[in-house]
Amino acid sequence: MPRSAFAGTRIRERRMTLGLRQSEVALRAGISGSYLNLIEHNRRRIGGKLLLDLAKVLETDSASLAEGAASQLLNALRDAAVGRPATRVDLSRTEDFADRFKDWAHLILAQQSQITALQQTVANLSNRLAHDPFLSEALHEVLSTVSAIRSTASILAEPGEMDQNWQRRFQTNVFHDSIRLATASQSLADYLDGDADQVFDALSPLDELEALLLKNQYHFTPLEELTVWSDAVAAEFLTEASPGARVLGLTYFKQYWEDAQRLSLPKLLNMILDMGLDPVKIARDAKAPLPVIFRRLASLPPQKNGIPVGLMICDCSGGLLRKQPCQEFQAPRVGSACALWPLYQSLTQIGAASRQCIEYSGRTGEPGAGALYDTFSIAERVITSSFDGPPIVRSTMLILPAETTLSTPLVTIGSTCRLCSEPACLARSEPSIFTDGF
Repeated sequence: MPRSAFAGTRIRERRMTLGLRQSEVALRAGISGSYLNLIEHNRRRIGGKLLLDLAKVLETDSASLAEGAASQLLNALRDAAVGRPATRVDLSRTEDFADRFKDWAHLILAQQSQITALQQTVANLSNRLAHDPFLSEALHEVLSTVSAIRSTASILAEPGEMDQNWQRRFQTNVFHDSIRLATASQSLADYLDGDADQVFDALSPLDELEALLLKNQYHFTPLEELTVWSDAVAAEFLTEASPGARVLGLTYFKQYWEDAQRLSLPKLLNMILDMGLDPVKIARDAKAPLPVIFRRLASLPPQKNGIPVGLMICDCSGGLLRKQPCQEFQAPRVGSACALWPLYQSLTQIGAASRQCIEYSGRTGEPGAGALYDTFSIAERVITSSFDGPPIVRSTMLILPAETTLSTPLVTIGSTCRLCSEPACLARSEPSIFTDGF
């Protein structure tokens, strides 16, 4: 087989050497991640403009990718040797080794590439274990179930006769616990199972979805132009997402499309020209609920010199379901947000709209040091609950920059207690990590 047939292997090796993700390279080259995966596994031939684009992204020349180069092989062998300081290698004989044993040289490089990928995977999973609280809880569930099964099994294994009723109960417990263990283990396996090339920057499926929305600047033109809902169109944005993020993404895109059907983008832009970014006036003129208007304003297409718009959504527990930032106004990546956010205050009065001017506290904690924002908040019943069921409530907050304070009282807030240095906050639940001089 000609050497050009293994261009995909060289593309993969070069990408791994640079420490780039498969999805990142595909995005820069203007192709899908799945197509690049086929190329890297030598299932698709490559040439022409695409080869030039990939060579540019990978900071090399197209000839090295298409045909390979002796110098490239030698450099790769030397890098592999230097990367293992515990083993003494005579680098002066590298060229002789590559000339006499080409197959062995390529095998060494393939193994080095696999080792690098495995090391990256271990590092990513370690990062998940250290920072993902949900994963920690899942592991705790598995260990607890194993302990329960072991305890019950030890009782059944004790010598002597046992009452049949008690024996039946213990056996039933073991059976149900084993099902629970199998389910939890399978869920963990599915969660952790991924391509060795994938780098898990997100802490959870929700963070993964937020990263996808940010990359698209929260605007999706195909959904704006879609007249009839199609799962396939929405799924195009989620080709490289994890299973959990795909579930959340499809729900988000369905609501995005429904909002666009209630208030089209051209109509919304005309309203903004007449009334500005005033969600109350727009909602009254469009005869649409405020949460719909908030979401539509947060999904405006990015425009030059446009006003940034932020959006936060939470449920009854205070858990953030949307974290669209507005300049310095950022949501915490983990843990709970500031209890003084108007977003949470609206949960106390369902259906009552609130407008509040806030000062987002800086690290100094000095009055006037933070940025000013104009916020609009409202809580709504997402599902009308029956008398025998709990209400499903969500609160939505729109965030706009403000140059001056409004007539309403100014409230100073932060991101979360750990990242806020406001000195005398009655809502503080734990000390801040910011100290003098930090």
